Amino acid sequence: MSTNSTYLSPNGQQVTQGDGPVLELMVGTTEGVLTLSRAKVGMPWFISARSLTHCHIGQLLFEKKTGKLFAGAHADGGMWVSDDGKGKNWRSVNKGLSRKHIYALASRRINENVTMFAGTSPAGLYRSNDLGENWEEVSSIFEVPDTEKWTFPPPPHIPHVKQIVFHPADPLTIYVLIEQGAFLKSVDDGKTWTDLTSYSHPEDESYRDMHRLVIQPNTPKNFYIATGVGMYRSADGGQTFKRLTRRGERLGYPDFVFLHPKDFQTIYVGGSELNPGKWYETGMAKSCVMRSSDAGNSWEELKNGMPEPMKGAIEAMTQHYWDGGMNLFVGTATGEVYLSEDEGFSWVCIANEIKPISKDDHHIPFISEEKRKEEMDRRHRAMAKN
Repeated sequence: MSTNSTYLSPNGQQVTQGDGPVLELMVGTTEGVLTLSRAKVGMPWFISARSLTHCHIGQLLFEKKTGKLFAGAHADGGMWVSDDGKGKNWRSVNKGLSRKHIYALASRRINENVTMFAGTSPAGLYRSNDLGENWEEVSSIFEVPDTEKWTFPPPPHIPHVKQIVFHPADPLTIYVLIEQGAFLKSVDDGKTWTDLTSYSHPEDESYRDMHRLVIQPNTPKNFYIATGVGMYRSADGGQTFKRLTRRGERLGYPDFVFLHPKDFQTIYVGGSELNPGKWYETGMAKSCVMRSSDAGNSWEELKNGMPEPMKGAIEAMTQHYWDGGMNLFVGTATGEVYLSEDEGFSWVCIANEIKPISKDDHHIPFISEEKRKEEMDRRHRAMAKN
């Protein structure tokens, strides 16, 4: 795979590094993997491939050592791998996965050893030491307090693993975010866990609503977390937190966080003003991308080239960087992809009217009642088939 390729999906790989701007973007949609390509910078983007169209893809991850591309699917679609790395051919790799509704995907390389981790709904964590050919459950995540309180707002209130993150200096330290219910940390490669709860308060609109964690690589005690009630910053490895934004503000429902590759005081956040409950009421998310140049103390909206308001929720966001530049990609629940080639200060829509890019059912609030019923029927059929 070219180093000028990257991947856009709700809970898969979100940062890549190459030797220049992106020329190929692989996108996880409600109906498979869509590949967008351009011949060179400045040329139009076009759809160059479609694959795995019977699956709702929630995660894409490219494993550099082997050149394999992995895809995790919602609606009990399970795990898939493209051995050619481009999605020309796929095969299922589900041995040992007792839960096949995949929500999060991450990989870790220590020396020559690659370990894959998958998070599921209902909330579960699995690992594979042979590139997905066999999976084993990490049941130790349930040996923490308050697991009976793990939940998710929409009925039937089934929690899921939202994200899996590795400590940049100690890859045996793992963080697992449960939406909703827990911010888990293991310092012994998943044998035991503690729940970091100091960000959570009884008056919060949502209970321990974890979305995203970013750890500053040169000072790994500095954390940023996005939650359903706003952004937080920690300077002591997650023991204490300062709240940076709140529900009701312009970025009341943040979902994606990135650090500038050369200036770690500069932060990019993608999300919505309104939370999903409001999406169903209004059919509008009022999504945005915001930037802070002072570690989250103040924010500016990066809206040049973005629709105002942005109807669909920002459901995927990816950063690709190289020596001298950075691309940011945004994917929406209403089927648009936006690109910034100037650090977020301006945007261009490179694809629209494609299939929605959506974590689970987050695209459904933005379609008509008739289409909602059709979509739910389609999802139920897919789950029964899988």
